[in-house]
Amino acid sequence: MIDNRGGKMWYVIHTMAGLEQKCMQQCQEYIDQSAYREMFIPQYKTKKHFKKEWHEVAKPLFPGYLFVDTDEIEPVLLGLKEFRQYTKVLKDGDIVSPVKKDEQEFLSLMMDKDHIVQYSEGFLIGDEVYIISGPLKKVQGWIRTVDRHRRIAKMDVPIFGRATPIEVGLGTIARVSEEELSQMISDVIDRQKDEAQFENQVKVLSGIFEGVRGKFLYADPDADEWTVEIELFGAGTKVTFQREELQMFI
Repeated sequence: MIDNRGGKMWYVIHTMAGLEQKCMQQCQEYIDQSAYREMFIPQYKTKKHFKKEWHEVAKPLFPGYLFVDTDEIEPVLLGLKEFRQYTKVLKDGDIVSPVKKDEQEFLSLMMDKDHIVQYSEGFLIGDEVYIISGPLKKVQGWIRTVDRHRRIAKMDVPIFGRATPIEVGLGTIARVSEEELSQMISDVIDRQKDEAQFENQVKVLSGIFEGVRGKFLYADPDADEWTVEIELFGAGTKVTFQREELQMFI
């Protein structure tokens, strides 16, 4: 049986981990392109150390899975019969079903238009992570653990009808206690009292950085977010805020 709910829907094709790109190429070869809007492999950006440097790399967010955005899954199923030994379409019981709407919305919060979860940055307050920039800022409550050495966060996300473990890229620039963080922010605010205002200066109105001044860098109008450079851990650091959290000095 097939569940066709109408509207934009993501169906999930399961293949062998490591064969995602090959599977997608075969799908694009055997399935009429008019049968779907888009076929994609969700990925995440992280950093890997080799040749004595850190390099940004992209990895599958869900190893062994690719997604098809289509209104009608039947033509896709017909094409898959050409190489069925490699693939199957995920089902809910005996029904071929798309990703649930709330699960699709959750993934869309994390992924950009190219279906990539970009690299995030943050720091640790004790064992609790605080995201300062990147897509994880919107979903940091779902982070389970952080591997600082591998620069990843492990999460259990609501997808495929269950809590599914994934890894995403996260750099943590420091670990501090609540007391150390509070003192650091207080010291920054005290120093800034005697400093002259500068061009594009903003002030944080709420949150853990309340009272700190920084330099406005750029805005994301779609998300109503501003990225600001503030003094953090002895260096200028990019931090993303909601527009309502900031006051611009004219």
